[in-house]
Amino acid sequence: MSFERRLRTHAEARSAAFEAASVCPQRWQVAEALMELLANAIEHGSLGIGHEMKARCRAAGTWEAELARRAEQPDLGRRMVLLRRVKTYDGWRFEVRDEGAGFDWRGWRGFDSARQSAPCGRGIALVEQWLPGCLSYEEAGRVACLELARNPGSA
Repeated sequence: MSFERRLRTHAEARSAAFEAASVCPQRWQVAEALMELLANAIEHGSLGIGHEMKARCRAAGTWEAELARRAEQPDLGRRMVLLRRVKTYDGWRFEVRDEGAGFDWRGWRGFDSARQSAPCGRGIALVEQWLPGCLSYEEAGRVACLELARNPGSA
């Protein structure tokens, strides 16, 4: 029972995340985790917005306008994010793939006290908190993967 969606917007991402997660017993946690990963792929991968720029825009109240501005640029606006779900021997593999430059995800794992009150920068840590041991990255950070056992606690 595979699943695949190509998307560009947060609204499309939300719908796809809940649809993809519907096969999981912990569907709400999985859907929220996928939303975090999809938002990262859209914002940082497809639209090329760095952490500092996002923090400045959020602080200035221009975040939505910046997303819209970049989405209208010919080079960035055409980029797609791919959400794929594949059945594995003992569960599900979810992949979130973007067309961006990739990033060094290692520095974003776990909660950093400097980011506790920041307006952004906690998505990866939240995913790891909600689904411990399930998140990995491939292709220089352009692909985020969640590997989930069919029955939580069985793997």
